Amino acid sequence: MGADFAQNPNRFKPAMPQIPGVSVPKPPAEETGGPRRWKLALRIAVPLAGALAVGAVAAWWTLGRPRATAKSPAPEVETQHVSAPAPEGSARVATLAELARPWSAKRFFLHKRFTNELVVAIVVRLPGGAANRSASYWAFSLQAPYGRCELEYVTDLAKLKSQYGYRARYPMVADPCNRILYDPLHMGSVPGGTWARGEVVHGGGIRPPMGIDVRVQGDHLIAGQIE
Repeated sequence: MGADFAQNPNRFKPAMPQIPGVSVPKPPAEETGGPRRWKLALRIAVPLAGALAVGAVAAWWTLGRPRATAKSPAPEVETQHVSAPAPEGSARVATLAELARPWSAKRFFLHKRFTNELVVAIVVRLPGGAANRSASYWAFSLQAPYGRCELEYVTDLAKLKSQYGYRARYPMVADPCNRILYDPLHMGSVPGGTWARGEVVHGGGIRPPMGIDVRVQGDHLIAGQIE
């Protein structure tokens, strides 16, 4: 009996009861340990090999490509050159050749000595005087006296008539904000009892423009102090 039980251990196991209309599933066949291990190894090895292959291709592509040399941004090219304004009393504002004709003019910049304020100014060659005489030139600030408007030097006589209603025989200095005209050939009074060039001939101006001293030095005009 012991030998029969060793050869067939299920011999004395009671049979499962049979229920009508219900089939009893067969137990799955047991796999041996060898095939199961091989299948598990294949399931792990195949994705791993694919990942290694992709990594190798990516590394080859990264290391094999020529690296671009880093370029620094191109420097901006300065196309406009403006000379720095000179301090008050030492600025070369023009050459005598630039103002050779009467009523010719040139704008310039000047720094005030104590406040370092930048002054936009103009110098005009007046008629009737010698080119080498300082009195033949009139320089003044283009900022309106007691105002913020910028003065303009008007050589168009038709513009003076149409925009300002004034019949002029020569150029004038105009305040476009307040419709004031200043005469370069006449002196006007300044508060305090002094006189300055640029008499008010039209409009309600209080005083002439702020004058700037100029002197002839060699072939240049040198700007001096401003009022």
